[in-house]
Amino acid sequence: MRVLGLVLTIFLAGSASADLRHLETFPGVRAVSLAYDAQVCGVWVASESSDLVLLSPAGREILRFETDMGYVRSVTVTDEGVLIANGWGDFQWVDRTGRALEAPFSLSATVRDTEGMHRDADGTFLVVEDDPSRLLRVSPDGTVLMELWGDGFDPPMVEPQGVARDPYSGNILVVDDNEGLNALFELAPDGRVISVTPLSHWGYDAEGVALQPETGTLFIGFDAGQALAIFDWTPTEVTIEHPLERGPPCSFM
Repeated sequence: MRVLGLVLTIFLAGSASADLRHLETFPGVRAVSLAYDAQVCGVWVASESSDLVLLSPAGREILRFETDMGYVRSVTVTDEGVLIANGWGDFQWVDRTGRALEAPFSLSATVRDTEGMHRDADGTFLVVEDDPSRLLRVSPDGTVLMELWGDGFDPPMVEPQGVARDPYSGNILVVDDNEGLNALFELAPDGRVISVTPLSHWGYDAEGVALQPETGTLFIGFDAGQALAIFDWTPTEVTIEHPLERGPPCSFM
């Protein structure tokens, strides 16, 4: 462990850290994938079971239902519904009560090992895989529009598990688990590394990440120890030409 700690220190010594302020941690929550949903003012939680759980931004359970997919590895949302994936190439749309909207389907022949995903406002998907380590942008018809390899980042992103994006700054947020740096990567839209923030002070094996962009509230799920940590996050820099004005937060259910 001392050798590993030394390696992580060397990797991260020259990297900027994000402005991250810990607010609260909820123990006993296994959150391998997270997705913030402004429509219901909550955070969807996948736990590698058939269940999906909806939590309020303050960590209160709002809703729980069982999906038809026996193993939910990642989750994201749109206005129309919730998209889930099992990490083996199968995807399925469900509504916000758990009703299947269509049969499972394949998004793309090249997108299978889906550890985390995020649906952008333009309809494209950000997807992270860890075998091999990749960050992808995929169109709704399955066309791969961008493919970035984690071992080409500085420092390398070895085991990306969750992905989110801040629409106001343009930045992409990816968590790397314990087989990597157990850190939060903040990336520009083209994959340039902006900051890398170690997370071991708050938990181990980071796997899920979601952002409430209007408030800058960041949610990170840790698989080891099963905990959900909440942070106040500020982007290190704005990476889009015309940043949006932050809107009001949604009303709690």
